[in-house]
Amino acid sequence: MRNRHAKDLTCTLLFAALAVSAPAASKAQDSDDDGIAPIDLSAVDFSSATRLDTVVVKARKFEEPIREVPFTVEALPAEDIASARIKNTADLVGRLPNFNFADTGLTYANTLNIRGIGSSSALISPSVNYYVDGIPLPARVFDQRFMDVRSIEVLKGPQGTLFGLNSQAGAVVVSTQDATPDFGGEIGVEVGSHGERKLDASVGGAITDRVSARLSGTLYGFDGDIRNIVFDGLGNVVQDDMSVREQYSGAISAKVAAELSDSTDAVLSLRHSRTRERPTTGVWLDDPHFPRNAFAPVPETTTETTGGSLEITHDLGFATLTSLTGISHYELDLDADLLDGFIGGAQTGLPPSAFSAAGVNVRRIDETSSQISQELRLNGEFGQGGQWVAGVSGLYSDLESTTDITSLAMANGAYTGRLKKTNLAAFGEVTVPVTERLRIIGGARYTYERQQFDGTYAGRPGGVPGVAAFAESQESTFGFVTGRAGVSFDLAPELTVYGTIARGEKPGGYLFFNQFASAGIPLTEFKSSGTWSYEAGLKGRPFADWLEMSTAVFLNDTSDEQLFTFNPVAGRFDVQNADTRSYGWELTVTARPTDNWHFGAAAGLLHAEITSGGALLEGNDVPYAPEFTASLFAEYRHPLQIAQLAGSAYGRAEYQHVGSRQIDPANSRRLDAYNLVNLRAGWESDSFDVYGFAENIFDESYTTSAYRTGNAVGGGGVFAGIPGTGRTLGLGARVRF
Repeated sequence: MRNRHAKDLTCTLLFAALAVSAPAASKAQDSDDDGIAPIDLSAVDFSSATRLDTVVVKARKFEEPIREVPFTVEALPAEDIASARIKNTADLVGRLPNFNFADTGLTYANTLNIRGIGSSSALISPSVNYYVDGIPLPARVFDQRFMDVRSIEVLKGPQGTLFGLNSQAGAVVVSTQDATPDFGGEIGVEVGSHGERKLDASVGGAITDRVSARLSGTLYGFDGDIRNIVFDGLGNVVQDDMSVREQYSGAISAKVAAELSDSTDAVLSLRHSRTRERPTTGVWLDDPHFPRNAFAPVPETTTETTGGSLEITHDLGFATLTSLTGISHYELDLDADLLDGFIGGAQTGLPPSAFSAAGVNVRRIDETSSQISQELRLNGEFGQGGQWVAGVSGLYSDLESTTDITSLAMANGAYTGRLKKTNLAAFGEVTVPVTERLRIIGGARYTYERQQFDGTYAGRPGGVPGVAAFAESQESTFGFVTGRAGVSFDLAPELTVYGTIARGEKPGGYLFFNQFASAGIPLTEFKSSGTWSYEAGLKGRPFADWLEMSTAVFLNDTSDEQLFTFNPVAGRFDVQNADTRSYGWELTVTARPTDNWHFGAAAGLLHAEITSGGALLEGNDVPYAPEFTASLFAEYRHPLQIAQLAGSAYGRAEYQHVGSRQIDPANSRRLDAYNLVNLRAGWESDSFDVYGFAENIFDESYTTSAYRTGNAVGGGGVFAGIPGTGRTLGLGARVRF
């Protein structure tokens, strides 16, 4: 159970955070022309301070300053992404409060939650959706390496009003670099520990007076960082290397922007990637020599993705019409040793070499998915600052996944699940300026979803006896309304307080893999999950132009959350609907008190509890919802000319803390908190950069996620986990032209 003092601390910190608005009223001796009283800090000398740029986001499908968005948005421009070396989702979540990530070892099975809401298995639809250039990514391939990114916006709280789908907890909006008429490009290279290497390049410019293009590509390699030991039948070591987590990937993207007429523009984006990995599917957590595996052979997985989008905008005079068409396709396959030798030994009491025979315990997965989406949207303005958005959207997806099991301890055979989804929606939202300082918002979305599921199982001799064949078919429809309403008020020209109520929902449905098919037992449909979310906050510049902050408190009541939990009686996992409640506090601050210094800090408190579900679940913590997360960074830059080339030297230090968290709804094990320290230093100019980096400089050993693999022969559970990355050292350089 969590510390009950967290609630009192949350309230105390809320009052402290909101107290910064007091000077806005007490200093209201004079007013600007707009009638809003500024905060008077004239007695303080900030002559060397740097005014922060205004952050503009598109969290509500139109551009607006981030402080005017009536919910929490974490925005990272390209410069911040590069400075912090944010390469993928794991790097991103470590810098944002209450944004949590479970690395399962398999990139297509990783999961996210925001503020204690999120799926605990990749077999269930996610509660956080990724969008790249406005197009939703298929849930199984959201966790790709970022490439040629212009900005990342993390939208917290239900986003069902404008983004729909399964944005019950929030959405991640990734925007890639635009194709512009100006010719230019860059080439970057990095090398690091464990054979890590990366090469990326981009180039763009005008093709004609009305057409511009941009081409980007990247290659990445990593030789592995987890020990794998292969035994012969007598227990002798025949191979011992660091090959686990080896990865090779390549990606390419192209973007073409065309001015079709004076009032019509079009942007075509294409992308393709291929990744080959040798992942760990789990390391025995209680191994005295953790981390190590005993796979024979090491699992191998290949993922290939292709996608594209076409955005057409047309100025109608009274509004802008946007058509956004997207298409995505991926193929993945996995060939894995079903049971690591050390885990098998912990479960049975046998030596690891007893599980070393190749081909005896094997899991193979072949999966394909195709998705097409279409959105038609109108954006318009009215009055003094009024905004409205209205539109319709549709999405069709077709996923087929085959899992083939060969095992001495399980029924042998192949199960193929095919899940088709059709999602249709109509939505709208309006922002109404009541006064010059007061705004109200309101929006809603109606969603209709149809799911068609078919599953077939073909058994074969070997292992535990099972049925020879089995088939099932299910169909369900869902209709629901989501939306939000809120109010915001400008306490000062650049300081806003707000409050928002939002409704999010995620349809129910079926897993696309049936672990009971060999017994002839059909899948059971799980219910839809709905969330009522309440948020109040303060954002802007309370004291000076060089300091910006955002703070918020929130409460989420979720009914019928879809929890994927281990059943110790059956020895299997299944989905159970249960209610949850989460509440907490967040603070993000960035400051540039001088031209040389840049500081940032973020912190989050979270209490997330399962409030129903019977004796097995009720009162437990929501998994992967740490009570406390925090991050800090400090960056210093100083002008330094080298060989007649003007530039600046810089150094950056980062600290990240992730609190302890439970691994599953049954709270069968709690992972320890961990702390990471990263350093980066270099020299950069307008045309050239060179730098060195050290990540996890103190080589802290930690576990990012874990799961219960079964029971030990003498009683108790056996757990496998995914180790975090140890100390990484590297060098990099970049040339711009």
